[in-house]
Amino acid sequence: MKSQFLLDPNITFLNHGSFGACPKPIFDEYQRLQSELENEPVYFILKKQAEYLKIAKERLAKYIGCNANDFFFTPNPTYAVNTIMRSLD
Repeated sequence: MKSQFLLDPNITFLNHGSFGACPKPIFDEYQRLQSELENEPVYFILKKQAEYLKIAKERLAKYIGCNANDFFFTPNPTYAVNTIMRSLD
């Protein structure tokens, strides 16, 4: 499992909650998308971003067994909890 992370192999890293590291395959994909964004920022933000989010929602919905319209992405957990709390009467 340690080989899947970029962490120093001589350190036992326990703080994966607040400051967790990304597994290498996720980091590699992040870098690929970052390069695509930097290559043509306006096109990426206005066209590709929505397409990528739609694909991600469809794949996640299939994985968890629900409809892609039954959930939404948020920037972070605090935003998600705040959204839920504000929707309650």
